[in-house]
Amino acid sequence: MPACCIAHIDVDAFFASVLVRADPSLQGKPLLALGMGGGCVIAASYEAKAKGIKTGMRLLDARKLCPGAIERISDFAEACRASVHIEEILARECPAMEKMSVDEWFLDLRTLVGGIPEDLGAWALDTQCMIRRHLDLTVSVGIGPTKTLAKMASEYRKPAGITVVAEEKLQVAKLPKASLQPATCNSSSFVSLASFLRSRPAAAIPGIGRKRMVHTEKHGWSTAWDFANAPRDTVVHLFGRPGGELQKELLGVVIYPIEVYARPPQSISRCRSFRRTRDAMTVYAQLQEHMTVTVMRMRKEHLSTRNLSIWLRNHEYSCTGTECRLPRSVDTEEELLPYARRMFQQAWKRGGMATQVGLVLGNLTPAGGNQYSLFEQPEKSEQRKNIQEALDDIHKRFGRDAIVRGPVVGLGRERKSRGTMVGDIEE
Repeated sequence: MPACCIAHIDVDAFFASVLVRADPSLQGKPLLALGMGGGCVIAASYEAKAKGIKTGMRLLDARKLCPGAIERISDFAEACRASVHIEEILARECPAMEKMSVDEWFLDLRTLVGGIPEDLGAWALDTQCMIRRHLDLTVSVGIGPTKTLAKMASEYRKPAGITVVAEEKLQVAKLPKASLQPATCNSSSFVSLASFLRSRPAAAIPGIGRKRMVHTEKHGWSTAWDFANAPRDTVVHLFGRPGGELQKELLGVVIYPIEVYARPPQSISRCRSFRRTRDAMTVYAQLQEHMTVTVMRMRKEHLSTRNLSIWLRNHEYSCTGTECRLPRSVDTEEELLPYARRMFQQAWKRGGMATQVGLVLGNLTPAGGNQYSLFEQPEKSEQRKNIQEALDDIHKRFGRDAIVRGPVVGLGRERKSRGTMVGDIEE
């Protein structure tokens, strides 16, 4: 039985690929899939990536690298439907699955229907073919003894690649472009695990970002193999306990198991970008909408919050924010809005202009069981609770936009009249 037991499934250029599927004329062209505000690249086709464009890059910077790139606002609704469909396909094959994001999943292959196959490459290719046949999307598959190795393996041969990392050998395959029929992997591509780690730069290790690369370069750890075999005490001193855990994962020791049941979130956040404005009421209306959405998500998880944070970002990507620790855990808009209003006024005085506003509900705990202070009026809290429950019922039955706060109504009309916001970006 193969030692590998964890697979990482990653959709290639997900949001861009969804746009190409809807409009085949975009195939083979440099395409930028933008966020809601149109100011940030959240996915790029591989033709655009070849020009140096990366996920998270500002649109203004991306335009300089690839002036002829096609720009489209991402279709989030269609992307979510595709994500659900892929998850259903994977769940039928492997019950023990952990969803990492809208376009990537970890699978515990020990729970595969029929057990772990002897030819993991052929299984991965069958999975690729099934997803492509049903959704016309390509995925890259990485398989390894740990989540860290599986994720690195899925990045190794993108797009539409298959990489199987075992204790002794590495198996590589590419999805045939002209056929959707399963095929076996090329046995001549086998190399040792050590060779795989030596071939990958330290920057390819999940969790080693640009800031931490300063330490790896200083100590001469240029490859993943160097990092995995570096003195443990030195790594822990520089990177903390996660650094030591990464070393073990790279060497095949499972530290991060598959979490089949999702843990409750520790925080819930939401932000939106828009064209530069000095209209405080418009920005505050956005904040109110964020409050409604985040409270809905929080209450759906039966949680309450003890920390509230907001931030404003300007056209120079400079942020102004403020944080408040609430006197007790709360789970209603009516209780949170007075704090949000005061915090917004403080932040706006320091900035006076914004291109983005965001909100975070933090320190989430199970709702209920609050102890009121001596000076609080429980009847008012009960009244707020009743109002929130009525709002929950309306939102559940008729949708989130069935009832909104006054300023948010005007916000919706403005968006509808303007359509997509790509043209609103200012130099």
